Amino acid sequence: MRRARPLLLAILSFILSAIAPPAHAQVGPLLWQDEFNSLDNWLRITGNGSWGWGNGELEFYRGENVSIAPIAGEPGNNALHIVAKRESGPGIVDQWGGALQYTSGKVSSRSFVSVRYGMIETRVRVPDLRVGGWPAFWMLGTATVDWPASGEVDFMEMGAAKAFRDLHDSHNGGDGLHASTVNDMVGANAIWYSPAAVSPSNTSGAASLAYDPNDLRCRPYYNRTQPLNDRFLIYRMYWDPDSIRMTVVDQGVERDLYTTPFAITADAEEFRQPFYFIANLAIGGAYTDAYRLGAPTSGVPVSMPLPGAMDVDYVRVYQWKGKGEVTLGPPPAQVGRYGLYTDTTPTSATLTPNVDGDVYVWGNTLVPGTTAPFEGSHVLAWRTNAQGWFGAGIMSRQPLNLFGFGAGNIKFRIRIPANVTFKIGIIDVWGNQSYVTLPANTTQYGLVRNGEWGQVSIPVSQIRGTAMDLRMLSYSFVILEQNGTPCEFAVDDVYWDSGLVTGVDGGEARTGAPRLAVAPNPFRAMTELRFRLVRDVPYELALFDAAGQRVRVLRGLGRAGTNSVRWDGRGEDGRHLPPGVYHGRLLSGDGEGTQRIVLLQ
Repeated sequence: MRRARPLLLAILSFILSAIAPPAHAQVGPLLWQDEFNSLDNWLRITGNGSWGWGNGELEFYRGENVSIAPIAGEPGNNALHIVAKRESGPGIVDQWGGALQYTSGKVSSRSFVSVRYGMIETRVRVPDLRVGGWPAFWMLGTATVDWPASGEVDFMEMGAAKAFRDLHDSHNGGDGLHASTVNDMVGANAIWYSPAAVSPSNTSGAASLAYDPNDLRCRPYYNRTQPLNDRFLIYRMYWDPDSIRMTVVDQGVERDLYTTPFAITADAEEFRQPFYFIANLAIGGAYTDAYRLGAPTSGVPVSMPLPGAMDVDYVRVYQWKGKGEVTLGPPPAQVGRYGLYTDTTPTSATLTPNVDGDVYVWGNTLVPGTTAPFEGSHVLAWRTNAQGWFGAGIMSRQPLNLFGFGAGNIKFRIRIPANVTFKIGIIDVWGNQSYVTLPANTTQYGLVRNGEWGQVSIPVSQIRGTAMDLRMLSYSFVILEQNGTPCEFAVDDVYWDSGLVTGVDGGEARTGAPRLAVAPNPFRAMTELRFRLVRDVPYELALFDAAGQRVRVLRGLGRAGTNSVRWDGRGEDGRHLPPGVYHGRLLSGDGEGTQRIVLLQ
């Protein structure tokens, strides 16, 4: 597979006066920022998840609870505004349909913004938390593997239970009297998978940096004289391939949240991959002293004053020790013919097993078979293992963007007994699944059911379903059987074909490159860039100044027909660009178009 190459954005040299002198010289240019004048970089998350998002949380996340709002006392400054409420009603239910009593908000930058390394800074204000409030600004790895192997970093987390506060309150401002409240303390954490952490009580193998029963390294910050709620604090994460350091800045003083930076070793390779941002205000759950979902005797009633709001002023990513990568939008789109498991078929790119992709058998339902390859020297040969069903799939380790194949086909060879009914499917990173069925003893999608090697070609339009995100696929090939029919079978030569491959090199045959039109042109406040596509494909609109320097990139999912994108004359840093001549360049799966653009004073 061609790895998703992160977009490096070096746009502003910046020195932070609040950083302690030893770190001062190692903070580099500003790579990316969101000042929350819009929610363009964020997806609103809804629902109560599974078992209260795995934590027993009591809230139902609603889109209406998230907005952009002005910060009182800071004219012209906006924030991400998340409101928690005591609220119930139709649709405010847990996974079993039981009524919930609280709503709140949660946003994620997944598929919009991801980061690998750098100094990450955010300015956050939380409400009075009492018992039950659990705000966090945190990150999850973009890897398609399950948590905790994907990695997690919580570099701002409040609302901790009394046992946690009491354990650590002799450090960083605590008085050792076990009298701190949730409003007095803020902490941070990193979570990863470690074989050494697997136990009967921790079957997930989640290793936690904050798990520190001997109080040796974890140093949550306490302020007993001025509680941490209802005012802004700055939280920082210093991240490079070797370590992670997390701090809090309170009234200009920066304090470490651990005695030493967390060393990234081979046991924690998760933290050498990209991560995306999450901000939320939870109520109740495992981190707090309040009740947990499904366990009404697990804690005490929620006493957090409601409604209560969490505000995030900004998120900024700087270079750190020369490192820092920011990727905007989904992974780069693949084109032509994309190989998943093939040796000899010409492809534009291919997934490499055990490098950037893996083959998984679900639930020990299959064991190795003896069928020889159809082509090349490798084959997926299996026989059933008397589990009453079987399932297997090819998963990419990072999300795979196959959006440009919407009008194409999934192709593969299979040798399977004629009496086996099976399904072929795909799964995206959001958990959406979609399948088509190949019935026993029936020719379907070109497969002649004679027990010999056959060719299957499934139109992507038939398998994608209604909610599938082809820009963010985890499993791009799944085979599933649910009737318990015993058999031995083999799969080979698996690839996605856009139908536009014209040669061995996989180049696309483009008929009529899209023309880029701009109106008004010249413009002052706003202009519209229009282009026509012959099919649904991702696009990139790059804007360059007269010197050829890229000043802005606009990305999206184009639809067949006329598309339009607005540009307000601002650069990547959100600032108005000087008047002058600029050039727009459109790139899409249908070709390339350019246009001269004049920005007036």
